[in-house]
Amino acid sequence: MRNIKKIGRVILSFLLMFVVVALIGVIFMKQVLLNASDLNQQLDDSPYYTQVEESLSAKFKTLSLETSIPEEVFVEAAMDQHGLQQLARTNNEQALNYLIDPNASYEAATDYSMFAEPVTAYVQSYAAEHNQPFDEGLQTQTATIIDEATAIVGSHTMLFNLDNVIAFPQFQNVRKMLQTVLAYFYLVPLAFFLIAGALVGLNWKLPHRSLIWIGSGLVSGSAFVIIPVIVALSLKIPQRITVSADHINTALRTLAMHYTTFLLGSGALVFILGIFCLVGYSLISKAKRAAYRRNRAYAAEMEQY
Repeated sequence: MRNIKKIGRVILSFLLMFVVVALIGVIFMKQVLLNASDLNQQLDDSPYYTQVEESLSAKFKTLSLETSIPEEVFVEAAMDQHGLQQLARTNNEQALNYLIDPNASYEAATDYSMFAEPVTAYVQSYAAEHNQPFDEGLQTQTATIIDEATAIVGSHTMLFNLDNVIAFPQFQNVRKMLQTVLAYFYLVPLAFFLIAGALVGLNWKLPHRSLIWIGSGLVSGSAFVIIPVIVALSLKIPQRITVSADHINTALRTLAMHYTTFLLGSGALVFILGIFCLVGYSLISKAKRAAYRRNRAYAAEMEQY
């Protein structure tokens, strides 16, 4: 019977290790990875929007050369940082909401009105100065230019363009998997408390002994998270992410660093909790052994009398 209990403790502690990893993982997914507020806050605190504006200026310069409309017309219409941030925030929220909500639809937010009035006004003024009618053909060309400028802003305020992957069944399978994990999120902490409770039950005569089994599971489980993160940080992997666009590069590096530090902090917190369990077991065991020796000494002393 004693061997069965010992095997049970080993198995439960082993399972607890994987539950700890899963618990850190689902908390990371729910509170950080799929949290639009957290993502937007990270972008706000980085040079992301400054680089978005720099990239937009370059794109508008090219568009100006192609259309003969001064670059200033596009820049003055688009360079409202609050407006750009709001578009980006909305697109990020829609993308992440589509991932986590099975009933959500996805459509990137754009602001056609941003360019409609200034571009149309410039073309009308230019046509009047050159005695050209603002006829249907010129109106069509103007609408095309406005569409191009709107598309440029749209591409710069869309960190995740799901339009490119939304039709793929593999993407939809991943989306369903994420939704399933989030829907049954509560099962992971429930499993943790059930296993911890079972370990206490297997040590009901000496409940402090459950601390060594629980602590071992916490320490080993957190190590599975901490070690890869420390390796990634020591090799500076988040800072080495490189893509063609500077603003996307900054966003990915900022988020990668945020994600790794969150996992490191979460893993370290669980590791410390596990150490406390092991230290608690050691202190309680020492106290019990000392009390046992004192009782034996007292009993021996009483026998002499």
